[in-house]
Amino acid sequence: MSEWRTTTVGEVGEIFDGPHATPTRIDEGPYFLNIASLNQGRLNLTLSDHVSEPDFARWTKRVTPQKDDLLFSYETRLGEAALMPADVRACLGRRMALIRPKPETIHPQFFLYLYLGRAFQKTIELNTIHGATVNRIPLNRMSQWELQIPSLPEQKAIAEVLGALDDKIAANTRLAGTADDAASALLLSSLSSEWVRLDEIATIVMGSSPKGDTLNESGDGVPFYQGVRDFGMRSPSRRVFTTSPVRMASKDDVLVSVRAPVGDVNRANEVLCIGRGIAAVRSIRGAKSTLFHQLKAERGAWEPFEAEGTVFGSINRAQLHGIRLRSVRDEAADAVETELHNTEALISSLLSENLSLAATRDALLPKLMSGALRVKDAETIVEKAGA
Repeated sequence: MSEWRTTTVGEVGEIFDGPHATPTRIDEGPYFLNIASLNQGRLNLTLSDHVSEPDFARWTKRVTPQKDDLLFSYETRLGEAALMPADVRACLGRRMALIRPKPETIHPQFFLYLYLGRAFQKTIELNTIHGATVNRIPLNRMSQWELQIPSLPEQKAIAEVLGALDDKIAANTRLAGTADDAASALLLSSLSSEWVRLDEIATIVMGSSPKGDTLNESGDGVPFYQGVRDFGMRSPSRRVFTTSPVRMASKDDVLVSVRAPVGDVNRANEVLCIGRGIAAVRSIRGAKSTLFHQLKAERGAWEPFEAEGTVFGSINRAQLHGIRLRSVRDEAADAVETELHNTEALISSLLSENLSLAATRDALLPKLMSGALRVKDAETIVEKAGA
């Protein structure tokens, strides 16, 4: 294994930030990169806004993000980062900055994994300025931060090993998305012209939050969800737990957000506790997958409860009970539920594999980044993981 050497952020890349303001956001045009778009090493452009061409010109006077720039948040959501993809016109949003890697010194993909690794995350924590409202990274001192890197060939090898896992995760996610689109199309093609109230086809449990002193992030008790923060493509990710649950959702219940964003849905993949921002909806007829897709499809049903002005959107118990959904044609109901159930099983399998792959990646990351694990040994582990 090659020698690792000490260097600084400033020696491996150049730091830029964007204007400290927010332009008018529109529905199309160049992307205005939001910190919400940074998610576990990947850039989700669907969560970014758009700007006009004149605003794009003003917001890129200092820097225009280009392929392989390392994008990161320097205020709130500290520690999140992603690489800028090719052929995307975008400007930096508020609280966003980038490091332009020097290719003769550092491999961009390796740099991303180094940034997300335990050692550099600790460096971020040690240098964080804790403000009255938000925490931030002092960009004027970031170039002096030290880091450890191996030779370029070793960097490339490490990036390829970890990248194989991320590529498999991305492929699974795309396949799950395709399956989801097919399921949505099937549901829409099976709907009748008749409408039904939600409480005619489902039982509804409104959430209630347990006392704050029963909450923890150490895994004690049952998973607890207050709102959509931890929602995923299908099921929420465990983060907060409670030792004194109040209202519960059963496995396969549809979790519906009753506070902004009203109407967002997930499925409970286990028994869990729901807070005030969530309702658990359970099919009376056993059509669990059909009900999920009915609620997912009827975005128009939630529009009257969206936010107006400075008021946050919400829906109360009576309003939720009265939500009207288009019903599935009687003659197609059983076949539709069977097909949707099978599709949901495929999606669940793909997302479950992603969790396993991500766990393998996260276990390898600190060992590779510290030089404690040889690349060849890591390659064997990755092959066994199926990537």
